Amino acid sequence: MNIFSILFAVLQLVSLIFMAVVIRRLVGYINRYRIDESKYTLLFGFVHLRWIIGLYAISVIAWVFISYLLMMRL
Repeated sequence: MNIFSILFAVLQLVSLIFMAVVIRRLVGYINRYRIDESKYTLLFGFVHLRWIIGLYAISVIAWVFISYLLMMRL
């Protein structure tokens, strides 16, 4: 492994750790202040906050996986 591969792996690991911290803090904030979702707080009237959190987690994990695969092909 060259230095570029090591830096790339570290960057991806930092990205995953940042995602975990953001989700943990957001869920803690939601639970602490009891944000109940109603027709007035839903994004566009139907998008739940939990869906956004899940989509964020899935997209970051997919980005890490896909970029790692592409980097290994170089």
